[in-house]
Amino acid sequence: MNQLFGSPGKNKEGEATEISNGNRTVLKQSNNIFKDILSPLQERGTKYDVYFYRIIGCDDETEYLTRITSLHQELKLTDNYILFDNSIPVSTDLSVIERLRQLFKPVPLKDFSNGALANLLDSQGYFSLSSNSELNRWIRNAFDTIFNLYIANEFEINLSMAVNFGTKLLLWFGDYGKKILKKSPYNPKVIYWGSPKKHEVYYLILMSLIGCDVLVLNTTFRDELEFVDKNNEYSMLIKYSKDLPIRSFPEKAKKEVREKDLPKAIKKEPELPVDQQKPRDLINLNDPIVIVKLKRTETIFQEMLVPLKMRSGYIGHPYPILPTYFVRYIGIPVSSDDWEAEYYNSLYDLDRSLQLLGNYLKFIDGIPAPSADENSSIPSGFSSYPFKDRSEVIEQILRAEILPQFNNELFDNTIKKTFVEIVDLFAEKIKNANLSIVSNFSLKIVTWLNRYVVQLFPKASLSQNPDHNPKILFHGQIKAHEVFLLYAFHRLGCDVLFVHSEKEGDKTFQIFDKDNELTHLIQNSHNLALESFPTEERYIRKSTIAYNASKEIEEVIYGEDVGLFKPWQFENYGTQPITLKTTFDELKILWREPAKLRPEFKIQNKKVYVPNLFAKINGVSEDLNSYWQDLRNLSSAPNTKLVSGLPFTNVNYTKQELYQASYLLTDQGLLNEAKVIMSKHYKFNHLRAPLQHFLIGKINELIGSDLFVTAVDDKFKLKMIMTMLTMDDEILKLIEVFDFPQEIPKIVIYDHKKQSFSESDGIILAYFNRIGLDILVLTPTSYKTIDQYIKPCFFDLFQLPQVKFDLDMPSLADIPGASSQKPGLLSRFFHLR
Repeated sequence: MNQLFGSPGKNKEGEATEISNGNRTVLKQSNNIFKDILSPLQERGTKYDVYFYRIIGCDDETEYLTRITSLHQELKLTDNYILFDNSIPVSTDLSVIERLRQLFKPVPLKDFSNGALANLLDSQGYFSLSSNSELNRWIRNAFDTIFNLYIANEFEINLSMAVNFGTKLLLWFGDYGKKILKKSPYNPKVIYWGSPKKHEVYYLILMSLIGCDVLVLNTTFRDELEFVDKNNEYSMLIKYSKDLPIRSFPEKAKKEVREKDLPKAIKKEPELPVDQQKPRDLINLNDPIVIVKLKRTETIFQEMLVPLKMRSGYIGHPYPILPTYFVRYIGIPVSSDDWEAEYYNSLYDLDRSLQLLGNYLKFIDGIPAPSADENSSIPSGFSSYPFKDRSEVIEQILRAEILPQFNNELFDNTIKKTFVEIVDLFAEKIKNANLSIVSNFSLKIVTWLNRYVVQLFPKASLSQNPDHNPKILFHGQIKAHEVFLLYAFHRLGCDVLFVHSEKEGDKTFQIFDKDNELTHLIQNSHNLALESFPTEERYIRKSTIAYNASKEIEEVIYGEDVGLFKPWQFENYGTQPITLKTTFDELKILWREPAKLRPEFKIQNKKVYVPNLFAKINGVSEDLNSYWQDLRNLSSAPNTKLVSGLPFTNVNYTKQELYQASYLLTDQGLLNEAKVIMSKHYKFNHLRAPLQHFLIGKINELIGSDLFVTAVDDKFKLKMIMTMLTMDDEILKLIEVFDFPQEIPKIVIYDHKKQSFSESDGIILAYFNRIGLDILVLTPTSYKTIDQYIKPCFFDLFQLPQVKFDLDMPSLADIPGASSQKPGLLSRFFHLR
């Protein structure tokens, strides 16, 4: 363990007693990585130096493979080396996987990036690999860095995706992290041959952070690392000119497979004259098999539980015909007010029912890749055998007899024919599937079939006519290879149900079965972000007949075009401000009118068009009492905030925090909603979800507007974002009470000093205007105030006769009321008094 971190001192157990104060090793540059990676720790520049290089593409393939073969042999001599060939196998121990998922279950998404998750794992002992607490803390910090990096890089992420990532990371660390943590003059070496997938990239970075040299050898230009390590902060890049397919990892330079190297199962037979050659297909078309017919239904949750014998079209022994289901259940049906709870309860109930039937497999967000032990069951010659075409791949696998066998002719024939069908279908459906890709896929399917078919079809059940065929339930994100395995299960006689709550979740099947001929698609009307598979029933409420009748009546009465509105009927809508140009007298008349009674109000395309007011009044009236009475009347309207001290906003962020907020911006310069919700400055969590979405959307509207006198550069965008994210609660409450068609919240600002508005004040007022609030600025001095920040073309300017300096505002309670009240808007129109 101590050699991993290159510690100079040891305790009595030989463990590290001194480590770096940072949470990462130092990435070292090399002029000859194939040589320098072999250097022992004592020859490094510092004891914390590591190499992490990714070599993309290839120039001279023969020379390249020779160098890699030589390096591979030398690294094996260090006895502190691990090779990942095209993938990092993950544990398939379901008990361990479930234990980890339960650990993540109560963790909210935000805890993945704020250090809380790493603290939780630390408290559970996942980083306690040594009695040295500093050493363990270094490993904990490395995990924290990876979690932060993952969350920061993901544009759209949900809790299920984060839990899947965290689970996989810990499984890999448990399998491989400890294997190479041993005493040695050399720090651990890791080679990844091929193009690592996204989660594998994060794990390789983690291995580097805890002290491993890492070398990614990828002859193709498919480099997932460039999307994860965007600034080459964690790895160095060497890129060659040619993009070559990834071949099997070379064991010897210019290795050629000879007959003596082949396992008996795939040795070539002597070439026979054409008229005496055996057919390459080892399955006779007339061999008896189980016939499977795709059965369609719109009520799969119920029909899946119907016994085979009760399904129309079923025929039993000796030559079975099985009507079975392969259904893609996409989106969520809306059957009641609690449709989300009903959906998850129906999944929970189906899962419980299928467990009682037995012969049932459930996959959540993926099927574990073949393990090292499973891969070792494949004859070694397959990985380097020079297959000529797809038919030879299939033939040699069948000759090797590595598919599941049951000593049941009918079922063994069905397995073989299903395998042939799946490989042919894969080659047909997947574009650019070269022979190497087909070969690797074929062997992967072989290992998966060996893993699962025995579970689904106990040998005892093959001699009987079981009431229920095996069941497969797949929930969540699915990859192309997994789709083909599900189809293989279906062709063997299983009912298969794929479930995803979003339309986007069906993308993989669109390639596999564009015309819905191989599967049956149930496309529901609503989408919902994917959540974890339910482990308990949810509380649900059912509507009565009277309640449903009442809702139908409301839909008629409270339509957009009727003019009668329920409270908060449009909280899921957006707003489009229509700032009115008025006279001073009109402003005073319209000031107290609700939005729905103002000119230009309308509701259209999920948006409420709000006629709002934005005006500045310079100077004062000749009759000062009249001026104060106007101020009193305007500031006493409902939901009005009167401000007499400027600036009225506080800067609640530091300069460092301002620049750190740049990660919240997308490449288009707008606010990333998923990231801002997890920001430590985000203070809207307590608000209704639609209002939170509305507030963030309005920030982006403001960023894209041209209200400001100042040019909206990146720095000003950050000021806008931080000003609005840290606004005072009293200001925020003005927005919270805004029911769009009703009373419009207002802010009245009395500004009588030379030093008045701040930049933050201007930003907040512009934000209010984009939302649709009323704004009135009274400036007795006639100085330039708000017009220093917001272009004057966006508000009305009224000039009163006199100018006053240092005119303090009296107490509103002391201002006498007006002798007569001016008629309202409707009164003027209809000549009412």
